[in-house]
Amino acid sequence: MSQLTISRIQMFLILVSFSTVSGALEAYIFPNLAEPSVRQGVLHSGIIWCIGGTLVWSFELFWIPSQHGIAIRRLHFLVAIIVKSLILVVIVFLLAVFSRGFLHDTWDLVFLREPIFYRTLSIVFLMTIIFQTVLQVVRIIGGRNLINFVLGKYHRPVSQDTIFMFLDMKGSTALAERLGDIGVYSMITKFFFDITEPIIEHGGEIHRYVGDQVVVTWPLKSGVENLRAVKCSFAIAHFVKSRAEKYQQEFGAVPGFRIGLHGGPVVIGQCGDQKQEISYFGDTVNMAARIEQQCKTFNCPLLISGELLSQVTMPPEFKVNAKGPVRLHGREQETELFTVINAGV
Repeated sequence: MSQLTISRIQMFLILVSFSTVSGALEAYIFPNLAEPSVRQGVLHSGIIWCIGGTLVWSFELFWIPSQHGIAIRRLHFLVAIIVKSLILVVIVFLLAVFSRGFLHDTWDLVFLREPIFYRTLSIVFLMTIIFQTVLQVVRIIGGRNLINFVLGKYHRPVSQDTIFMFLDMKGSTALAERLGDIGVYSMITKFFFDITEPIIEHGGEIHRYVGDQVVVTWPLKSGVENLRAVKCSFAIAHFVKSRAEKYQQEFGAVPGFRIGLHGGPVVIGQCGDQKQEISYFGDTVNMAARIEQQCKTFNCPLLISGELLSQVTMPPEFKVNAKGPVRLHGREQETELFTVINAGV
């Protein structure tokens, strides 16, 4: 079980528990006169909200991020919020019908005339809109960035060791000549959309998109944890290969790409006024970009610096091949570069 799945399960359990407590608290503050007692009303409300929370958060945390939720994830910001909110309101309506039938043996729609239904619906709808808005914002600026903005972590510049992945799609100029600007743009956006899943699965944070290039970061930690960036590179390749037929049918080509990996100290700070973002400054960023450019020279899809490689614990199935020392633009000292092959595939 991946770390991403574990974190989603943990979040699911927390949110279901919160929903159950919220339902019980709502019944305690606003007792339902149709219940024999406040205690029984609290119990019934807790059960219904627990079932509702299970359905709602299963939909949000497991169905939406899956392949089944791609159509919704591709929707416009506001449309996505509205669609998901309406789906969740339908779940609340069905739960109201179920609760009357299961708990009170009354299968009718009389509850539509009861104020308590609309009060509950209003609470759920408000919570849903807030939660959906936060999720959409997280998708736009990234979870780590949102937390860092809220906490003001980078309001003043700080130094931090970070791994950078520069991923550049190959042949975009030739594709633009064949597909046109709109056609190649559609291919690039689909490619970036598809590779988001393996990036998140391996703990990467998408920093920014620049043309046909995406920049991904990880905190530079211990050897085993640093391996996530390398595994992510192979996961992206596998993910694209599994969708090669669809790319071929839609665009007449399967996107290829080059990846450069490097890690080291950078200065991270929050900059801008009307449009703020978290920016990275330092030689580490430039190094990662120039290492990716060397993939053309060595005709290989993945290059990693010796400095980062020395801090990565490689499993037996990963074979490392030296490409020799290279003097990168802007550096006096030569940099050892290596490529990695997954022999287990």
